[in-house]
Amino acid sequence: MSGAALQSSDLAPGLLLGAGAEIGPDALIGGHVIVHAGVKIGAGARVGDHAQIRDGATIGPGATVGSLSSVDPGVVIGARASVQARCYLSAGTVVEDDVFIGPGVTLANDNTMDRHLPEFELAGPLLRRACRVGAGVVVCPAIEIGEEAFVAAGAVVVADVAPRSVVMGVPARRVREVPDEDLLERWR
Repeated sequence: MSGAALQSSDLAPGLLLGAGAEIGPDALIGGHVIVHAGVKIGAGARVGDHAQIRDGATIGPGATVGSLSSVDPGVVIGARASVQARCYLSAGTVVEDDVFIGPGVTLANDNTMDRHLPEFELAGPLLRRACRVGAGVVVCPAIEIGEEAFVAAGAVVVADVAPRSVVMGVPARRVREVPDEDLLERWR
């Protein structure tokens, strides 16, 4: 629907929309998407086919969530962020504006793998503004990836990544700094 918030009568076939969900104007929602209760999808955002956006998650304006991706409860995805296909964003994750997350990325939130008391708080990763995370990367719980950092495809991130660092490998290690010509401001 162009220019106005999506109404229940405008739902695409196969779209399941939970109570209190809000979908902003000009958002594009693919087929067979599940949007749980209390989700907020910003203006002009795109959600690919078969994605699941769980309770209370927020997708910023102009952001993309790729096909077959799963966004856990309470996840925050900033404006213009791009989450490619088949990604898993665990509860507690924060993705700031202009972040790129390649296909097949897993963001974890529980180092105990569910061997904890009920009051244990899950700690998802924090991906700072304009960082880039390559295909197939695994980011462990409570990790911060700094502003404008670059994580190479296939890396396993077990420690914080400093701003503008390029990391790669298993475990991910710093190999250099992101050069000035690769900063987001040069590509806008």
